[in-house]
Amino acid sequence: MAARRKSSLRRLSYRVAVAVGLVALVGGMFRSVERGSQARALSRSLTGIEHQTIEARARLTDAMRRVDSLASRDRILNAAARLGLHPPSDADISFLRLTTPADSGRLATTRAPGSGDDR
Repeated sequence: MAARRKSSLRRLSYRVAVAVGLVALVGGMFRSVERGSQARALSRSLTGIEHQTIEARARLTDAMRRVDSLASRDRILNAAARLGLHPPSDADISFLRLTTPADSGRLATTRAPGSGDDR
C-alpha cells in the first residue's frame, strides 16, 4: 500500500510539474508575441517620426534657400530700382549707439564719418 501511495504521489507531482511547465511555456510564448507586436508598433511610429524629420529638414532647407535668394543684394537693388530708390550714401546712414543707464537710458545717434553733419 505504501508503494502505491508513493507511486501515485510521484505521478501526481510529475503531472503537476508538467502542467506548470506547459503553463509557463504557453505564457512565455504569449509574452514573446506581445513584445514582438509592441516592437513592431514602436518601429512603425519611429519610421513615421523619421519621415516627418526628413520632410521638416527639406522644408527648412527650401525656406533657407528662399530667404537667401530674397535677401541677396542683387535682388534688393533690382527691387529698389523698380521702386525708384537709390542705394544709401554714407551721409544717409545713421548709427545707433546704446548708452548705459547712467546716461539716462537714451539712444544716441551718430552720423557716418565724413557726412559733414556730426552731432
